[in-house]
Amino acid sequence: MAYSSACFSTANVIETDMQQVEDNFDALRDHFANSTAPTSPDAGQLWYDTTAYIVKIRYNSSWVNVWDMANQRVASGQVKTDSLAVGALSTDSTGRAKMAPGYITSSHVDSIDVTKITNLNKNFILGTIGSSVYLYIPNSGASKLKCVVSGYGAPPNAYALDFSVTCGTCTVQMGQLTTDYVVTSTYIDVTAFLGTVQKFNIASTIVAGSAAVSLCQLYMTT
Repeated sequence: MAYSSACFSTANVIETDMQQVEDNFDALRDHFANSTAPTSPDAGQLWYDTTAYIVKIRYNSSWVNVWDMANQRVASGQVKTDSLAVGALSTDSTGRAKMAPGYITSSHVDSIDVTKITNLNKNFILGTIGSSVYLYIPNSGASKLKCVVSGYGAPPNAYALDFSVTCGTCTVQMGQLTTDYVVTSTYIDVTAFLGTVQKFNIASTIVAGSAAVSLCQLYMTT
């Protein structure tokens, strides 16, 4: 669309001037949409590049990409660190952006689909044998609750300790501790408790030897 910066002349026929005015309005209306840049652009002028599908603005004698129409997003490379709160973002070892702690709080979150968050299956809590603990069971694809039990207070192999975990009305015998620690292969299926906080009672029975104070780590796995 032709654009004239001097569309009026006393020597012109009125129809000629009025056509130039109409052409100018059309050019302004579609942001000079064309595959080539407008001639003699002014600072702050917009241009929609119909080849790159990018809206651009004239700044410091050059065209600056503003909006990517094809992908409906800010043009690549135009979101700068200075545009964000200082310290809000940093990068990890691979160069991916990550949010600094404390910038997203509960007041910012209306609802969240925890199935979109990875590593929640690493959720765990530590308790002592004979205690009760509360653990959030995330809806993250992990539905098995296992435990690691370690003992101290008696020499290894000087005792045998059966231990169990109770959740609600379900009690599962998890295994027997006879050395420094044991990682259970037995698990509790917590599918029915996904997305909730549950109370777990950790209990033990001395089978042989001296009583040993034990720690129990409950954790989620697939």
